[in-house]
This record gives sequence, structure tokens and C-alpha cells, in this order.
Amino acid sequence: MDAVTWARSALAEQGREVRDVVEVRRRAWSTIWRVGTDDGDLYLKTAPEVIGVEPALLEVLALHGVPHVQRPVAAEGPHVLLPDGGPVVREVDERDTVWHEVLRHYAELQWATEPAAAEDLVRAGVPDLRLSVLPEVAAELVERWAPEHRSVLAVLRDAAAELDELMPMATVDHGDLHTGNAFARDAVPFDWGDACVSHPFASLLVAGREEVPGAVDAYLETFFGEPGVGEDPDVQHIVQLGTTLGVVPRVLSWQRAIDAAGDAMPVEWRASPRTWLATLVE
Repeated sequence: MDAVTWARSALAEQGREVRDVVEVRRRAWSTIWRVGTDDGDLYLKTAPEVIGVEPALLEVLALHGVPHVQRPVAAEGPHVLLPDGGPVVREVDERDTVWHEVLRHYAELQWATEPAAAEDLVRAGVPDLRLSVLPEVAAELVERWAPEHRSVLAVLRDAAAELDELMPMATVDHGDLHTGNAFARDAVPFDWGDACVSHPFASLLVAGREEVPGAVDAYLETFFGEPGVGEDPDVQHIVQLGTTLGVVPRVLSWQRAIDAAGDAMPVEWRASPRTWLATLVE
């Protein structure tokens, strides 16, 4: 069943009237519609089934009561209906303040996901990039996209082994957490299509690139429950290990999107896996 037909059927079962459906974004790997109903707007998202894990992820997090995540109005297979979350963080005047709150919420979300929900996420089909398997996945990615950079595999193996000794943990990694993928109103992340289960600090690879002073410190202070912990050299080292390993989820996410989109993937994005792997060399 196509996404729009499914959404109409799901809402009819809930007694909600669909007034209009308007496509608002189409990419090579996903499509989003605004669904106007008699009880306000919703957003319908779908992706090719081989990569459409977001609905299952949101349902698992809801089942475990994980906070700071949108609850699906309905979900089935690769289709999900979500409430209107309002403006994104990068669109509001108080961007920096709200982004701090998003990262605090995200740290709480990650703790609430570890370990039981993380196990269920893997069983639900969310990519498994826990420290024990990450080097093996990395080897496959490097062989396909950048075999000339096989030297980075030793770096990744060592980083995974060291991090597993210093702070072994597995939870949800959003995969693309930035100010355009979080709602300002409730300071919650959205767009979980790049998510995996990995080390929590892998998320800081992208989130840490936002030019918002003190944002990573806000995350770390919430994560560890200790003010000023971001200045601790040992914590900084663990963060560096996590962000180094965070390249692997980014490459895997791009590979999955490229394979699912096929010829529809724009040429300028097909080199993304190689580009990310090259950052490890640099």
C-alpha cells in the first residue's frame, strides 16, 4: 500500500478526517507530505523499505517511554505519521539557548535508551554499530568506498578497543543531529532516518559542528551529571574517540541511502561515503 493511501486509512480508523495532502519534500531516499486533518496538520514520511527504519525506531522508543522524542500518530512498515512539531531550532531567534536544551534532552534520551531499548532497536532492524561490531563494518565500508585508505582501519580498531575499556556503552545515535533536525518548541530531535545503535558520543561528530558556544558542554554536563565536566582532559579524550568512530555511522548511512535510491541519487552526493572516510586520513 502506498504511503498516502495508508495514511488515509490509518486516520480513518482513528475517526479523523483528511482534508488535504500536500507533498512538501522529496529526496532520493525519502518523501514527506503535510496531511491536513480536522484536528490539525500531521506529517507523513516514507522511505524505501530497506532503509525505512524510522517508524520502528520511534515505536520502540515510545514503548520504552524514552523522553524527548515525538510519538507517532500511526506507523506501519516504512510509513509514519507524526504531529506538527513547529519551527526548527535554526529558524528561531533564541537558537543558541534552545540548541543547548536540545542537547541536554538528547543526553537524557540516550541514557533512557540504554541498554534495553538499544537491544530492541537492533532487533527492530536499526543498524548495529556497537563497539564490538563497528570495526568489522568499517572494514567493509572502506573496501567498497576508499580501499586506498585501508590504513584508517587500524585507527578505528584501536579507538573502538580503547573506548570499550574506558566507557563501554551502546545507545541510539541520531546520526545527523543538527539545528535543522530538532524542533524548537519542545527541544526534541526529529528525522531519525540516519539513526543506528552505537556509542553515544558518535552523535557529537555532527552535533559538535554547530557553531553554538557551550552546546557540547551542556550535553556533557547532562550526560555525566557534573558541571564543568567538559573541561576534563579524560572526558575530552573519550569524546575524541567517539567522534572519530562516528564517521563509520555517517558512511554507512550514506551507503544505505545511495543503494536504496539507485540512479535517483544526485551525482554530487554519491561521493559522500568516500568524503567522510577521507576525514579520518586528514
